[in-house]
Amino acid sequence: MRLRIFLPMMLGIGLLSTAGCDPSSGSESSRMEPRAVRTTQVRVAAGSREIRLSGVTRAVRRATLAFLVSGTLAERPVELGQSVDAGDLLVRLYNPSLVPGVASGEARIRELDARLEQLGRDVTRGEDLRSRGLISQEEAERILTERDATLASRDLARAALLEARNQLEQARIVAPFEGSVDIIHFQLGEFVAAGQPVLELSGTGGLEVELEIPESLISRFEPGREVTLAFPFLGNRTVEGTVVHVGDAGGRSGGLFPVEIRMEGERDLRPGMTAELILRMPVEPRLIVPLAAILDPGTGRPRVFRIADGRIEPVFVTVGQLSGNLVQVTGPLNPGDRVVVTALSSLTPGQRVEELR
Repeated sequence: MRLRIFLPMMLGIGLLSTAGCDPSSGSESSRMEPRAVRTTQVRVAAGSREIRLSGVTRAVRRATLAFLVSGTLAERPVELGQSVDAGDLLVRLYNPSLVPGVASGEARIRELDARLEQLGRDVTRGEDLRSRGLISQEEAERILTERDATLASRDLARAALLEARNQLEQARIVAPFEGSVDIIHFQLGEFVAAGQPVLELSGTGGLEVELEIPESLISRFEPGREVTLAFPFLGNRTVEGTVVHVGDAGGRSGGLFPVEIRMEGERDLRPGMTAELILRMPVEPRLIVPLAAILDPGTGRPRVFRIADGRIEPVFVTVGQLSGNLVQVTGPLNPGDRVVVTALSSLTPGQRVEELR
């Protein structure tokens, strides 16, 4: 009787123990539990992008000044950056042949004037003597011809004196307008050849910026168009400008086209400042996802994990331009699709997940 009662009890305990140790039962339960992941939506990128083209401000009125004669720089009463008024002396040249040329011309004029004064008296006296028959007609005409030849010589001497004075005046450069000295190319005592730039002057007033535009953008510019310029070293301050000139040709095939933009009324800006032209360019809508949603395990085939009916679905994509922590993708995705952004390497296709938003 005791044996009959003991055996069924031991058998029941064994069965319960075996059921509690069944590994398949625990793994099945674990496999059915969904994995918690964070997700985000596939979005459409903005329909424009920003392009910046750099240039340098310069004065609308500007001049590069040079001498028309050669010589040694003898005087320069201005310094770099100094403000000048119209007519102020900027530089003076010394050429030892210029002053004697003027003095010689003046002396020649005085000589011919004295000669003409004497010939004038001779002509008057000759006409009187001819009327009284004391000299021949030929002699009177000779005196008159000599007077006329001397008049012509004086005219030539006056022209030579004017040229000598012009050359002497060309040894001085004065400011053609009010402005400031930007660049000085020569120092006192240096030899300057005719035509060599000596200094550069920028006028007061309006400023402009010359930019070089690629041919793909040149159609967007025309005289009179309003544009926006930014100054990156002035806290990205923006200023409105107007296109005043567009180059008709680039420097070479595939080269850049010059565009001049003028700014008015900006008193605190100066020549030589860096300016950037801001252009908003429309682009085709592109899908974007966070960079954390891309998995590329070294196969060269990046993918994202899309959530479909609560399960993982891998979608192969082509990665495009990166902007911050967002990246453009091309592939069989739609705006609004939800993709996983955490624990990508531990996910498997078809795995059940629970979204944490």
